[in-house]
Amino acid sequence: MKKHIFLHFFCIFCLFFCYFCLPIKIYTASAHDFYYTDNIHHLFTHCLLAHPEIAFDKNNNMHKHYANDCITPTEFSNILTQLYQNNYVLIDINETFKSNENGKAIKQKVKVPTGKIPLILSFDDVVYDQKKLSKGMVDKIIIQNDKIATQTVFNNNKNISTNNEFVTILENFVLLHPDFSPFGAKGTICLTGYDGILGWRTSSKNKTNRDEEIAKVKPVIKKLKDNGWNFACHSYGHYHMKQISEEKLLNEIHLWQTEVEPLIGKTQVYVYPYGEWEITSGNQISPKHKILSDAGFKLFCGVGIKQFYSYLPFNPQIEEKVLFMDRACVDGFTLTNQKEKLKPYFNADEVIDNIRFSAV
Repeated sequence: MKKHIFLHFFCIFCLFFCYFCLPIKIYTASAHDFYYTDNIHHLFTHCLLAHPEIAFDKNNNMHKHYANDCITPTEFSNILTQLYQNNYVLIDINETFKSNENGKAIKQKVKVPTGKIPLILSFDDVVYDQKKLSKGMVDKIIIQNDKIATQTVFNNNKNISTNNEFVTILENFVLLHPDFSPFGAKGTICLTGYDGILGWRTSSKNKTNRDEEIAKVKPVIKKLKDNGWNFACHSYGHYHMKQISEEKLLNEIHLWQTEVEPLIGKTQVYVYPYGEWEITSGNQISPKHKILSDAGFKLFCGVGIKQFYSYLPFNPQIEEKVLFMDRACVDGFTLTNQKEKLKPYFNADEVIDNIRFSAV
């Protein structure tokens, strides 16, 4: 009897010693599973060519624009696969900065699983404006059976899909590979407002059914936010920063704040149209940038194939600094002309869709 009691306590002691004293790692909730870094990567593209056979058709007056500026669902899916294989993980752009006591944006290190590389994905011009209808993109983002989907009308027939746009493809990919989004982040949707948002005609120029469109887009916005998506301002009218007047810029901000912001909420992220930015004028912060800053924007994003996340301007005579992040563009042009520069992320030759070369 005493021998059995001794053995019983000896086993308990061994289990206790192995669990607490030996270097056995259980990674489900250990702080050692993560590290903190401000070495942030950022890729962006545009709405996908959901119907590439239409988009690349030579009779389509948009086909050259689409070939240069956009990618196909096949290409996007292939890119996600290689990003995942190359140990990138998605993070929320809003986790990369915070405001100090003076209201200025300060870089923040983000928490990332050990061995992984933090990545932001953003998507520009998610408006599906009316001039692009029936040209190869979807018409709008919708909710179907409590899931994010897309709608495209062909010959008065609605085509509903859950696998032909960046939103739905990324949603499906994360379902299969939840560790690609360890903290629930998906991507940043960069909106304008001149023809509504997400394919819904919410702008004030819609004099027929604007209220109805606003009511219908609200559940879509909520679903996107609930699923880990966030929004950035891509201006209201997609202007050139170097060309727009201060008066026009003020009006743009007013339209954004009265037509888009009430729907999506405030965002502190401003994504320059065309990647064209103006931060300084002479040896001071430019009046145009001050307009954007006064409107509450704190992180400013441009376009650059090389990774950059730091403060501008470099001019030491200007004390005020602006937090700036470049984004590497993934489109038809870079896939075919800047393959080497995209190699840290994926092999362009392996992701490219052959329909680019076979469409007529």
